[in-house]
Amino acid sequence: MTTNFKNCLSTYPFLMVKKGIAIFEQLIYPLKCLKCNAYIDPDMGKPNTMETCFCDACMQAGFYHIEDPYCLKCGVKFSQGFSQVFNENHVCEACIKTPLKVEKVRAATEYKGIIKDAIPLFKYSSKLAAGKVFELLLFQTFLTHYEKPDIDLIIPMPLHKTKLRERGFNQAFLLIRNFVKLYQQHYGQTPLWKIDTGVLVRVKKTKPQTGFDIEQRKNNLKKAFKVVDQKRVKNKNILLIDDVFTTGATCNEAALELLKNGVNRVEVLVLART
Repeated sequence: MTTNFKNCLSTYPFLMVKKGIAIFEQLIYPLKCLKCNAYIDPDMGKPNTMETCFCDACMQAGFYHIEDPYCLKCGVKFSQGFSQVFNENHVCEACIKTPLKVEKVRAATEYKGIIKDAIPLFKYSSKLAAGKVFELLLFQTFLTHYEKPDIDLIIPMPLHKTKLRERGFNQAFLLIRNFVKLYQQHYGQTPLWKIDTGVLVRVKKTKPQTGFDIEQRKNNLKKAFKVVDQKRVKNKNILLIDDVFTTGATCNEAALELLKNGVNRVEVLVLART
């Protein structure tokens, strides 16, 4: 009997037990669509993908990656009609007129289709099963735009302590909590950057931004953030993480506080861009 055949025989019982456990778990805890609760066939999609969180009917809403062309500054994807005329990445008119304080913004997807349903379910209904999918989506976008080691600190956008207590988690942190492990698996080495969840805090309990225009959003967020230890950020290149980028008011205010404390450069990575 060959060594390879012996190895196959020795691992066969383990594989059967593992498969049996998976089947048992599926019977006890079947996969359900996070939006409509329809049952999902576990063999229909790869693990940790949108297809394992949402049924075919809900997925018909569409999934829209941010692809060329988009604004080099704020990351907004240009409309189809506009892209037919200008088919290269360039700075949009809004960023020329009113430049952001951040160096650039990059996003994994557009905030429409199934992702527009998924993020609120994740944030406000504690459908945390989507977190693993979002994390992998964001990490792939991170590899695309931040492969070179020119980031020193990765900072999840902080929540005010009251909101954190109410929600029970910071969704921005959940998006990157395994970034170090994912980086090590991808590159086989420890990253030069670090994740810092405490150096930037939200000291002002702001009102919800929904329904506010740009100026109201800015006023609502004035002096909302504070750097607690200047030494940890001085002369550093910072990557801010958030779930959704709309007008940029939140990221801009956080960037202003960081730059005021000696940060060299602030960039932004988000899951979705409106």
